[in-house]
Amino acid sequence: MKTHNESIVHSPQQQDHSFAVLWARALRRIYSTSFLYCLLVTGFGLFTTELKAQTVKRVELPTPGANESYHTISLGAKGVVLVSQLSKNTFNIQKLNVDLDRDWSINGTIEDNLDFIKSSYDGQSIYLLFSRSRTDFYQVVKVGIAGFMETFYLTSVDRFQITDFQTIGYSVFMAGTVRDEPMLLYTNLASKQSKILPGVTQANTVIQSVDIDTVHHLVNVCYAARKGREIKLISRTYDEYGQSVGQVMVSPDPDYSLLNGRLFMLNDSTKLMIGTYGFRNMQGNNNSASQGLFLSKIVYDEVEFTQYHSFTDFKNFFNFMSERELERMQRKIERKKENGDDVKLNYRLLVHDIIEQNGNYLISGEVFYPEYRNNTNGMYGMNSWWGSPFMSPWGMGGMGMFPSYGLWNPYYWDPWFGARRMNNGQQFNGFIYTHAIVAGFNPKGDLLWDNSLPFENVRSMELKEKVRVKTNEDQTVSMFYSNKGAIKAKVFDKDRVLNDRHPIPIMTADAGDKVRQTSTDEVLYWFDNYYLAFGYQRITGDDGRRNVFYLNKISF
Repeated sequence: MKTHNESIVHSPQQQDHSFAVLWARALRRIYSTSFLYCLLVTGFGLFTTELKAQTVKRVELPTPGANESYHTISLGAKGVVLVSQLSKNTFNIQKLNVDLDRDWSINGTIEDNLDFIKSSYDGQSIYLLFSRSRTDFYQVVKVGIAGFMETFYLTSVDRFQITDFQTIGYSVFMAGTVRDEPMLLYTNLASKQSKILPGVTQANTVIQSVDIDTVHHLVNVCYAARKGREIKLISRTYDEYGQSVGQVMVSPDPDYSLLNGRLFMLNDSTKLMIGTYGFRNMQGNNNSASQGLFLSKIVYDEVEFTQYHSFTDFKNFFNFMSERELERMQRKIERKKENGDDVKLNYRLLVHDIIEQNGNYLISGEVFYPEYRNNTNGMYGMNSWWGSPFMSPWGMGGMGMFPSYGLWNPYYWDPWFGARRMNNGQQFNGFIYTHAIVAGFNPKGDLLWDNSLPFENVRSMELKEKVRVKTNEDQTVSMFYSNKGAIKAKVFDKDRVLNDRHPIPIMTADAGDKVRQTSTDEVLYWFDNYYLAFGYQRITGDDGRRNVFYLNKISF
């Protein structure tokens, strides 16, 4: 095992020659096509919109073993990186350009008993983190765009359990917990020096998000702090050297609690915090009940206003329901509002980055819930709401491995940390995505419009963004996701659905191919109008059967 002060440097010439053979096989599966998928639908009146999805190129890499997998990192207009583990102690990282041709490939060594945890990209270099649960030893690999690789071996606080990993230059920020207390650790890779950064001193606090601002070279860390049933959000900003340069505290109105949030910088003086809120009297020690979205405008670190928007005020939020369920929900909402009340809800929302459109803001995200298989307590576990999208199973505090006081933190649901089994025998069975939403807000925080895209049998063991939102030149908005080898898409003109067609198949390498199974498929924004669709497929073709990792360059 290497010591804390050691680092190793590799260049792209130090490659595994066997990988060249693997790539040569993959080249036989690369193709370009001018085949065009067109979706055409006529809107209201004379309005017509057209959605086109074109597969420009495809790469297939054989995956003969059940445990072979690839981690995909988008570099935007600089290309894409694939990371794979060749053996217990060896990994490979390769870079493809925007034409999906390989620029370079290099192998690296993994220390004994370490696993790949997370990657980070700061616009200049890729960083890979290797560690294991509740350890004080870490391996960080820094790889430049040209393939120059440096390896660093670090030690930190004992029993530090990582929940997030972000980087800027030679600065590493790791969030996590030590004995159930939140901690933010800063390490300078060049000097090998680490320090614990000052956070929030209030008890019952969790770190909910760590976001890198590559434009301003800042790190925004969002905390949720609970006192009784009140939950407020505190965001601290650090520079790339770990110095605190600002703090924002957003406190809720007396009737509400703020459950989770993310901070976005619009310019040097103005920030937006968005997230979910709930009724204060609905919050308990073992669950947090969310009601809708909040939006806070912050000028020079002072809150200018906070707007609250219940999901019951959205026109299309409940469209994922069956017609009968939707009618019943609408009647219930109307009755409550006539009496000056609101239907109490609890939906978990994974919030995306803000998109600006003509001076307004688009907020999007996936609605999800964790599902469990119960071995001891009946169909829904300890309570009737386990596995239901309408009630909250967040009760890890005092029951599971992470006493989170009912506060929402997506990293507590990462299966790598062991949050798979409750003490009562429930087995974590993945996250179920019900639908995605997109909503437009003006600079005053007023809700202008909303729309939604239902998911069809989408489950993931890892909580991450599934849907992509694209603004179009005609001011419409496209929303789409990949599932089972096809892309499901909708086009919105604010509250109106202009285009809603059957899934668009992702093309394979040969016309005679038949996809027998698709798993772990994703689509992510790449650059300009190009997206990357990737995943694993079992294919039967003219030359027999094959298991592959596929990577499709798609133009919208």
